[in-house]
Amino acid sequence: MPLTTWALFITSILALLSTPVLASALTLNLLDHNRVTSFFLPGNWTLSKEIQLAEGGWAPNGGFPLLHQHLFWFYSHPAVYIMILPTMGVASDIIATFARKPVFGYRPMVYAIAGIAFLGFIVWAHHMFQSGMNPALGMTFMISTMFIALPSAIKVFNWLGTLWGGNITFTSPMLFALSFVSMFIIGGLSGIFMAATPVDMYIHDTYFIVAHIHYVVFCGTVMAIFGSIIYWFPKMYGTMMNETLAKIHWFLTFVFMNLTFFAMHIIGIGGQPRRYASLNKFETFQHLQPMNVMITVCALILGFSQILFLINFFYSMYWGKKAEQNPWKSNTLEWTDAPSPAGHGNWPGQVPTVYRPPYEYSSPEVAEDWLPQSKKLGAAAAGE
Repeated sequence: MPLTTWALFITSILALLSTPVLASALTLNLLDHNRVTSFFLPGNWTLSKEIQLAEGGWAPNGGFPLLHQHLFWFYSHPAVYIMILPTMGVASDIIATFARKPVFGYRPMVYAIAGIAFLGFIVWAHHMFQSGMNPALGMTFMISTMFIALPSAIKVFNWLGTLWGGNITFTSPMLFALSFVSMFIIGGLSGIFMAATPVDMYIHDTYFIVAHIHYVVFCGTVMAIFGSIIYWFPKMYGTMMNETLAKIHWFLTFVFMNLTFFAMHIIGIGGQPRRYASLNKFETFQHLQPMNVMITVCALILGFSQILFLINFFYSMYWGKKAEQNPWKSNTLEWTDAPSPAGHGNWPGQVPTVYRPPYEYSSPEVAEDWLPQSKKLGAAAAGE
């Protein structure tokens, strides 16, 4: 299967196993807010922060506030991978297409996606290093968090291996996919800092955290989403998006995205906290104000740059250049057999038989005498 399909399959398992935990937390929260139970409220404490008895003599008794954090983060950390794992598969498809090579290390790529999904379930408490947890438990979560770097590094190495020696074409989907890989590396490296408990005690709830999550989710995931929309746009609508406008959009997004979020690492190390409406009254942070102004200006330009994508999308939907059957010269099944745009049932008439893997560029098996032999083998297996 293409790696996009593998990534979506493993992501669905993540969603299936983690979302019920969030649902249970919301249910317990609802009961607490309606003064039916006190799962999260400690004794002699109410939602109004006053010691009082409600009607009927109800009062919280024996609740555990940190239980809410545990249940919330048990879902919300896998949720990060629910967002990024599908884009890892998308980037693999795009890079293989425009490097004209098979994905390097196909099986390790699948195992790495599964490994990231598994480790994502057992590291949730690295968000809670400052909650007063046992240092031995904190060490366990710190080490398990750092282990996520291993399957992530395997994926990055294999993406680079796919590019190595390839006949690379720098189309707009390829530029977005390469941006995804490079930004994911930066976001992953900053994540290792936060995984270390002694470092996290300092940078927790500073703008360093904001920089990290945006490098992973915006600079990483959203860049791959842009690339995937442009890549599969001909399959959806039968027309091509304007390549020049797409590259201008990529350039503006890439430049101002980095100017916006990389600077947040710097002010985060400087100690600037999150979730403050204004820091002007704090003399400690006055020297960071010019950089905050720069971040604001770059963020506004970044936001307005997305108008180019919207114009390109809707204009190309109706007036774009008509797409060929396989405009990207890809080798996956949706391009080689399904019409563009794909109609009801995807394939009219007889469903095609798959004789070869999805990524088959510069492979010895693509020899002219191999494909007819594979058809003979396929026909023999089908009893024809």
